[in-house]
Amino acid sequence: MSDKKEKDYTAMFLELMGCMTCIATLKPAASNTDGLKKKSIMALLMFVTVIATILHKNYNNYASEQNINQPIEDNSSYSEESSLYVRIGMDKKVFIPNPATADGKIVVSLKKESDTEEIHFDRTKKNEAIFSNYLADLSFAGFDKPVFVSAYTVGDISGISDMESHISLKTKNGTKKREISGGCLGLIVTTIKDKFAKIDGDNLLYYNSYFVVLDYNNGVCYRRKTDFSVHYWQWADLNLADLTGDGAQEMIVSYNYNKSIDFGVYHVNADKHNIQEVYSSDRDFEKNKDFIDRRKFKGKLQDNYKVTLKFPCIGYSKTVSMITDGGYKKSEMQNKRGKWGCINYVGMWNNGKLRKKWVKKHGHVFLYTLDGISCVKMKDGTIQLELARLICIGHRSESVGYMYTYLGYDSDTHSLAIKNAEYQAF
Repeated sequence: MSDKKEKDYTAMFLELMGCMTCIATLKPAASNTDGLKKKSIMALLMFVTVIATILHKNYNNYASEQNINQPIEDNSSYSEESSLYVRIGMDKKVFIPNPATADGKIVVSLKKESDTEEIHFDRTKKNEAIFSNYLADLSFAGFDKPVFVSAYTVGDISGISDMESHISLKTKNGTKKREISGGCLGLIVTTIKDKFAKIDGDNLLYYNSYFVVLDYNNGVCYRRKTDFSVHYWQWADLNLADLTGDGAQEMIVSYNYNKSIDFGVYHVNADKHNIQEVYSSDRDFEKNKDFIDRRKFKGKLQDNYKVTLKFPCIGYSKTVSMITDGGYKKSEMQNKRGKWGCINYVGMWNNGKLRKKWVKKHGHVFLYTLDGISCVKMKDGTIQLELARLICIGHRSESVGYMYTYLGYDSDTHSLAIKNAEYQAF
């Protein structure tokens, strides 16, 4: 269980949206004799319970590192020793100085994601001029043409430093300010095509995306190409946490696409002067045909309406009830097929005894798409990533609760490994 810490509200929002999306996919089970009304009420109760549970966990268990994606406090103090000033949504154009030549008071100007509402698909002269305000000259980082700057974060990305940064955020209620430890600016930038490319009926303007880290404390910059798709109307979330425990904060990028979250963890190696990939959900899936938590998870239905949930790799095992934990009634789990002849994916029992052949064919227990990802500070002081997935039976429309899987840094493999797991009933 994690210590009581402040939750990263960006990741919290993703969790809530993920849960809302998942609940929205629930469809009336064909075996439900009471019809749509009953199932809709169950879905609503499930939704309210899940939201309340996540809010409770957020208050008690989550921790997040300092980054500019968190709410900015009005009462933050300014230190005269700080030299990096990041202005968000305050200026007409994006401006990013070269770390190698920047000196004294370093001022960076960035846009907010909400500002992109003024950009449109059509390539009129007016919109070309507006769009150019979002482009930055990063020729010092090896880009031949101006690039589109989206997600950003500030902190000790290359290691602990004495430098502090001041963040100013323009809001509807005025300017809010915050002071953050560290002098590194992390960015996701995208190269731009000269003309729109027509692909699958969509007008695409972007080409390749990169992680860029500008270290104003040491006067150097780093970059790495990424597969994360970035659109100007939906940015990735970029956060920081010291997952490796070496003092340098890793960049944690996540992107909610098609009702699921892709994510990756990246580490700046100052000695080798590069950005190293610690973990990528895309790379994991390409190599192993599934994600680390889903392929390590084992679920099995048991007699008496029970479900056994296991992560053998860490010795985790828990048996839950379809009735008390999942919220089902015995009457819902007796018939193999529903009123209209469709498969009843929870109809795996006959008076408490498993229909073994039916279970083998239709009773697969699995983890569904990734609904949420958060940083959690554990009791031993390490920071781990918490992944939230719905536990489904046979089909995404039937579920028995949430599985929270914790990934921590493994120094032997220089990647992430499963460290712990926790079940949450509805």
